[in-house]
Amino acid sequence: MMLMSLLLVLSLERLITKTPNWHIEKYVAQYRDILHDKGLLKLKNSEEESAKETNEERPSAPSAALYFYLLLPAVLLGAIEYWLLGAFLTFIEQSIVLFVCIGCPVLRAVYKNFLNAADRGDLQACSMYTDQLGHCGSQTDSDGTAGAEGKSFGQHLTWLNYQHYAAVMLWFIAFGAPGALFYSLSRSTTEALCDANHPLKMAAGRLMFALDYIPVRVTAFGMLMMGHFSRALPEWLKYALQFDVSAYDVLTKISSKAEVLTADEQQLQAENAAVEPKVLVKLAKRNVIFLLAITSALTLVGSLA
Repeated sequence: MMLMSLLLVLSLERLITKTPNWHIEKYVAQYRDILHDKGLLKLKNSEEESAKETNEERPSAPSAALYFYLLLPAVLLGAIEYWLLGAFLTFIEQSIVLFVCIGCPVLRAVYKNFLNAADRGDLQACSMYTDQLGHCGSQTDSDGTAGAEGKSFGQHLTWLNYQHYAAVMLWFIAFGAPGALFYSLSRSTTEALCDANHPLKMAAGRLMFALDYIPVRVTAFGMLMMGHFSRALPEWLKYALQFDVSAYDVLTKISSKAEVLTADEQQLQAENAAVEPKVLVKLAKRNVIFLLAITSALTLVGSLA
């Protein structure tokens, strides 16, 4: 059932253009608004309040409340699956939840716009589209050249592709629809808190570090299997058990080793910023196929339901 849900959802996600009603971001925003309006969790601060609370010692209670309310929907969904739904209805429900959680229409639109700008040679527009990717936690430097803009956009794109596809798939494989929901809710909330410079952004960041620790290394391993194995393996072993390196750095550094531009591609990259992002997108697509193949093998041997 799990493999069928993955194949069905990934096929539909490629064929159908999602509306906001079919993406998790809309419902996560509504959920945060409900928590704030009910006074259950203060997620909207003014700039003065944020600065004041940042300089003061923060109690652990708000962090615990944040973790509780992020986990609550997944727990309720798991209880509904266990107590109310049968096998067929669970398959339908898990497929719908996975379809809502996976992918990012905005990311896909920005990627297409970046390719068009790169083909025109508009590096200023390329830089603008890189900023529109909106990953708050990591910044990359660019000197304004086509090669630098392509590398910066490619790194962000690799990370966001992981967050919206590979990580959701791995959490779904491990814990079903509740796992995919918990990860997506945590990811979206962490990004919102970071963008708002909210005092709870550090607590949310620690949660995401824990949630990404194993999935990002599994994803990076898939990339080295699908890319340049001998070049990327030492890099993967270097970061496999390190707890002081961000998931973003682990993934981008290993992916850059797993997929190296050829001499012709490096020459083209100096003129067209889209060359490296296209190469990394192909690597990410091969990695998704690798994850599906592993899932199929585990299903055949009976390790997955």
